[in-house]
Amino acid sequence: MEYPKSIQNRIKRVGGQVEGVKKMIVQGESGDKVMTQLQASISSLESLKTELIKQQMKESMVEDVKKSLGL
Repeated sequence: MEYPKSIQNRIKRVGGQVEGVKKMIVQGESGDKVMTQLQASISSLESLKTELIKQQMKESMVEDVKKSLGL
């Protein structure tokens, strides 16, 4: 499966957010700040998951249409 650039960009963004959480923990940031950033990372992962599901559904529908048309 080939993923669109938008999904590739989202995964990079999520990775950056997780790295930010890691850095905050290493630097001893307050728990509140870490939890806020962690929640943002979780929300980004959920959004990424939704986009991946949409992409898979779209590709599945295209394949079904092609099969039904004999393509």
